[in-house]
Amino acid sequence: MEYTVAKLSRLAGVSTRTLRYYDEIGILKPARINSSGYRIYGRNEVDRLQQIMFYRELGVSLEAIKDILTSDKFDMATALKSHHEQLLAKREQIYLYCYSCSCYNINNQL
Repeated sequence: MEYTVAKLSRLAGVSTRTLRYYDEIGILKPARINSSGYRIYGRNEVDRLQQIMFYRELGVSLEAIKDILTSDKFDMATALKSHHEQLLAKREQIYLYCYSCSCYNINNQL
């Protein structure tokens, strides 16, 4: 499936301006530009955007993300496994925060 900037921005929950900026800095190039001048993104670019968004969620700079994704050592399967493990750890951390808040509320009648 192919996506224009507008469609991909809606799908991913990012602004069209962000996608154009990612193209400008070379972190996410479109698969092609059609005859009307529209940027067209394919499955590989959607996968790459997912990686970018995950690293951004972790607070990694765009420059560092670009270095990671363009490294000869980058492996998508390994990255996804690592992301999954990090998300599970984050979920556990959030669970513990929620549990501690609920215990505090019960004990202090908030």
